[in-house]
Amino acid sequence: MGNEELVIERADLLEVTEPSAAEDVNWIKPFEFLRLQPRTALVILNQSIGAINLLKIWGNTELHVCADGGANQLYDYFQDPEARAQHIPQFIVGDFDSLRTDVKHYYSDRGAVVVEQQTQYSSDFMKAALVVRLYFLLDSVRQSLYDEIDTYNGLAEMAEKAQASNSEETTRIYYLGGIGGRFDQTVQSISQMYSMNESTPYIQQFFITNDDIIFLAKKGKNYVSYGNKNQFHTSTLPCCGLLPMGNRPVVLNSYGLKYDVENWHSLIGGKVSSSNSVAGISGFYIDTSDALVVNIEIEHGCL
Repeated sequence: MGNEELVIERADLLEVTEPSAAEDVNWIKPFEFLRLQPRTALVILNQSIGAINLLKIWGNTELHVCADGGANQLYDYFQDPEARAQHIPQFIVGDFDSLRTDVKHYYSDRGAVVVEQQTQYSSDFMKAALVVRLYFLLDSVRQSLYDEIDTYNGLAEMAEKAQASNSEETTRIYYLGGIGGRFDQTVQSISQMYSMNESTPYIQQFFITNDDIIFLAKKGKNYVSYGNKNQFHTSTLPCCGLLPMGNRPVVLNSYGLKYDVENWHSLIGGKVSSSNSVAGISGFYIDTSDALVVNIEIEHGCL
């Protein structure tokens, strides 16, 4: 019985006790962007921002980076010139095959650091994430981002030289774009989320779309905390999915979903927990044998 695969239906509202300080649990707080937090970054990719409340996320993040044509999206988001001038990213990075010349000059004239990186061995997404990592690593490393950088692959070379330090504390990156649009770019974003989980596990990554928030649950026990379900602003139970998109099948246990699973073997091409729902009033648990993608439905009201 102990190894039997089970699906257990829960009540719509379920009290879930949060873990104690002594437990070895990875805490995930998807909605930290709703309040100002240190060591947080907003990365804008080249995809329409749509109905997302950019101003709220911008105001609650410390660092703002545009990946290539993401600067076009930021520029076009604002119809009011005064509002546009008040939201200048610290960095624009990429190979600039998408960045409009007028947008480049607009932001560089107002203090944005434009970092050209022509290498095709990394995407503009990866280059922007690297800027975030280097910015928060050490003060001396941060300062070097404002110096002249080799335009081919200078960021990667800086990262190789930078020494790991106690500054590698929890850092959160919120991405606008990267999921949706061209399918190959979506798959690349998901692939890089897995890759960065291995190389820089202290960086938590969240993709915010018009429909959901997407993040990675790490191998082991995870507690997803959100204060209360009102943060989702959905009229029904917020839908969610536990998606094993890595290179190995996973064994799942959950507590706090509408349909919890026990000893559940999941893989692409096999069983996948999609169209599930969040039942936990203020959080839920995911215990997984390997990292997997989690998405939770949101509506515009939460932003």
